[in-house]
Amino acid sequence: MSGEYIQSESIGDYWEKLKAIYESRSTQWTELTKEQYDGIERSERQDSDNHLNEERLGKDSSVIDVCRYKYLPDRQVAYAITLKHKDGQTEEHYFQLNLKEEID
Repeated sequence: MSGEYIQSESIGDYWEKLKAIYESRSTQWTELTKEQYDGIERSERQDSDNHLNEERLGKDSSVIDVCRYKYLPDRQVAYAITLKHKDGQTEEHYFQLNLKEEID
């Protein structure tokens, strides 16, 4: 959903920028655990930009995100985001949001 090009040297800074984008496009944000995300019974999809992000890591970006998501009823989407730093560090984030009406 993001589709934004984020430049950052640290995972923490990257996450704050990415989270702000998602929050700006939603009416409600809920943190999830991995177990809660895994328990959602919907088909899982990968973001179409994941392969492009993987190619950018270490070349023109220190941090990238790999996104998986599940569409739910009533404009809700559950996300699993893996942040990867070029030094090998990773961080997982799970959340659910309600998309604003003008976002498809």
